[in-house]
Amino acid sequence: MMVYFKLLIYSCFFCILLGFLLIGAGALFIYIIKGYLFFPFYHVKRVVVFGCIAGTAITLATIVFNLIDKYNARKSPPSDPE
Repeated sequence: MMVYFKLLIYSCFFCILLGFLLIGAGALFIYIIKGYLFFPFYHVKRVVVFGCIAGTAITLATIVFNLIDKYNARKSPPSDPE
């Protein structure tokens, strides 16, 4: 269970960091083109919220896939037809 909590923290952190990198690249592009820095505070809140949602979705998908693998591993192997 602790492994999934660590995965949740890491995936949320990764998604938030990636969001900041993408928004920062967009802000840099606007700065180069128009000459002013456009990075409002609501973008920061939006990146944090969407990063947490995406990190939670990644963790949930990992848990579901692991449960599917455990279920398939418990099945008996097929018998060889002779």
